[in-house]
Amino acid sequence: MRSSRWLAFPAVAFSLVFVAGSAATAQQTLPIRTVAVEARSFVSVKQQRQLRSLSRKVASAQVATWKCQLALGEPRSSASVSPWALPPSVAYRTWVRGRWEGRLSGCEERQRQRLIPLTKDWVTAVRLVQRIYPGTESWLLYISDREGGHGGFKMNYQGSGAGGWMQFMSSTYYGYDAAAFADARRRGFIVSPSADSWTHPLGQALTAGYMRFTGRDGCHWCL
Repeated sequence: MRSSRWLAFPAVAFSLVFVAGSAATAQQTLPIRTVAVEARSFVSVKQQRQLRSLSRKVASAQVATWKCQLALGEPRSSASVSPWALPPSVAYRTWVRGRWEGRLSGCEERQRQRLIPLTKDWVTAVRLVQRIYPGTESWLLYISDREGGHGGFKMNYQGSGAGGWMQFMSSTYYGYDAAAFADARRRGFIVSPSADSWTHPLGQALTAGYMRFTGRDGCHWCL
């Protein structure tokens, strides 16, 4: 009887090891969400707090990235799973957070390059417009020097009704401005609607730059 009892112990131990190994293998094949839920009881309270904090930061970076991409008209980066369903690993969630924050940083840099800031200075406006219509700077500065100067808005009170740095007729400006601003948006640039005015230097620079770049300047400023 004793010998048979001792022989039974290895079998029991082997069974326990086999069951434990099978459970671990099965857990690896479960969906990430299920693994996260099942593993909660195996992490400390401190780790749970870290995991929740990282999930919040991942979610925040995701939302900010998507808003930035929407503003630039870019496709939205996809997320494999919800931040709250990521595997319960501090190292892994830290890595995911870094990935999303890297995407956000890159998008914000592209946004800075594509955002045309408002300015009341004519020469600065001309240089900013070069991001959209490169090669028009010398022409814009030459015509404006000949027409309305590089200072403030100048109105022609001698009967023509033209005004501004390029001495646009208001009807000419408003005949092209909508197409110019729409073209800038199509090229991926962001220009404030506040600049779309006959009396705004950025509005005149953008519209005249568009006309020159696309061959629509005609004889408005015959040389």
